Parts: sequence; C-alpha cells; structure tokens
Amino acid sequence: MHETSRRGFIAAGSVSLAGGVAFAGGLVQKQSEQDRTDSRVRADAERVRAFVGACHARIETVREMLGEDPDLAKSAWDWGFGDYETAIGACSHTGRQDIIELLLMHGARPTIFTLATLDKHAAVRGFIESMPGARAIEGPHSISLYRHAQAGGASRVMRYLEKSGLNQGAEIFETDQAATERYLGVYGSEALDQRIAIDWSARFGCLTLKIGDESARNLIPMGGADSRVEELISVFRPAGSRGASVSFTDQDWLEIRYAGQTVRAKRMDE
Repeated sequence: MHETSRRGFIAAGSVSLAGGVAFAGGLVQKQSEQDRTDSRVRADAERVRAFVGACHARIETVREMLGEDPDLAKSAWDWGFGDYETAIGACSHTGRQDIIELLLMHGARPTIFTLATLDKHAAVRGFIESMPGARAIEGPHSISLYRHAQAGGASRVMRYLEKSGLNQGAEIFETDQAATERYLGVYGSEALDQRIAIDWSARFGCLTLKIGDESARNLIPMGGADSRVEELISVFRPAGSRGASVSFTDQDWLEIRYAGQTVRAKRMDE
C-alpha cells in the first residue's frame, strides 16, 4: 500500500481514459493535456452513465436511448469504488417493473435482485438455498434483497425473506451521529483535483463522502454489531464497495484506500 502521487490515479470508473481519468465518483488525479485527447471514449462513457441513471425512473429516456443502441440494456456503470450498477439493477431497486420489462426485451440479464423485485418467489428461494454465500450478497449501493422486494411490492418474496431472517432494511448504514459529527467538513489533498466533502444523510442516518461533482456515497461503519460504539467508528467503507475504506485518523485528516493506493486529505478552512 502506498500513498498516491500527484500523477497517480485510482481508476474507479467503468470506463477510464488513458492517463488515469476515472469517471463515476472515483478519485480523479491531475493529468497532462495528452491524456485528454480521446473524446469518443469520454462520450461513450457518459452515454452509459446517462443510461444507467435514467433506468432508475425515466422510462421515456430509456426507450429513446434503446432505440439508438439496444445493447445499452446490458450496460453497467461504476458509481465509485467498485459500486457497479447495471441498467436492470437500477430499475430493480427503484421498483420500476415497467423499465425492467423493457430492458428484458432488449437482452438485459436479470439478477437475483431483479427477481426479488418481480416477486419471483421460487427463483429467489432456490437461489438463496442452493448458493453458498447468497445471504451476504449486496445489491447496488449495498441495497439489500429485502429492500428490492419492498420496492416492487413483492409480498411473497418479502414473507419468505422475513421467515429466513433476511428482512434487513437500511440498518447497515446506521451510524451514531453524535460520535461522528466531528468528521463533517471539506478535505483537500495535493494529489487530487477535487475536494472531498463529508456530510450527513438524514435519510439513511449515516455519513456520506462526495468527491468533486460526483454523486455522494453513503459510508457504512465498520465493526459489525458494535459499529455504533464511538471508538470503533473511525473506519468506513463506501456503499457498494468491499475493497475501499475511508478512515479518519484524527479530527483533521482522512485516508482513502482503494485498489492498492492511498490518498490522505486534510480538513480545509472554510
């Protein structure tokens, strides 16, 4: 593990340009003009991002973009630190069965989370009971199987998950606000072009991390059942990621580790 240099990078996007430009909430490092020449790749990446984003709720946009490129139905986007979300995964956790059906018509590949949204009880039960480790699988943004079923109004799947002890909601995110409010603020690093903002999500009851203009990522406290204990909640992982960590080494410094590299950032004066 080493601290990244000014010209290093952490490639967290689903499509990366030469020289280490990483889209989708990754850490974008400073780069030379030569590294900004491939406009086609940039356009393709932004098209995928726009499509996956639209699949959460905007069916007319989805239909229009599929008319131009049906293969977008199989696309995926990394919102940061390995939080890959497929197009069908986006509409699955928002309960948009109409968009799911449209994507399936164009060759999208459903997942266990899609089946939960669609109330495919037998398929969900068979998967969980036959696949080792199935209970630990998280959906995009670390959204649970039960929350997918809730979004789709999938009563049979919800009952099965409740009986199986898999009726988790947003508990994974819950953090002691009083114990972590000292981490709130804006941080800067010489290795990055963007500022890092640590904020609070009232909806999920957790800290969030926002790099530059990218989407904010919920932070999951590490420490399992004891994650609300103050001395154990200085280390977090971004939602949807198993390989990244965000550590607060003291009140003024944070450290992000991902893909074998480390970025340290210091709180900035407002």
